[in-house]
Amino acid sequence: MDVDITKVTPQQLVQLSKSIEQEIEVLTQSYSQLVSATNKFHDSKLVLNYVKERSGGKEMMVPLTSSLYVPGRMDDNEKIMLEVGAGYFLEENVDKARAYCERKSKQL
Repeated sequence: MDVDITKVTPQQLVQLSKSIEQEIEVLTQSYSQLVSATNKFHDSKLVLNYVKERSGGKEMMVPLTSSLYVPGRMDDNEKIMLEVGAGYFLEENVDKARAYCERKSKQL
């Protein structure tokens, strides 16, 4: 929508300015969320590489949260549980899980 600023009141200009600032803020937040999601998929691919390199039975650090890890032992490093959204999980092999992360990252 084009607005001739010579024909609008100062109050309308202020309102237009606020509207544009709100749109910029929403776009900035959305962009930040997309970058964050992309980074999470990248981190997941790195974790999958780590899991693939570890053979079954070797000790490794298991993440309980993003900052809390405990020692553990992995019996099968070929199958993982892949969260696909909305609390749904699929059992996949590591290569398919990496491909999923790559695909989602490219979509974002």
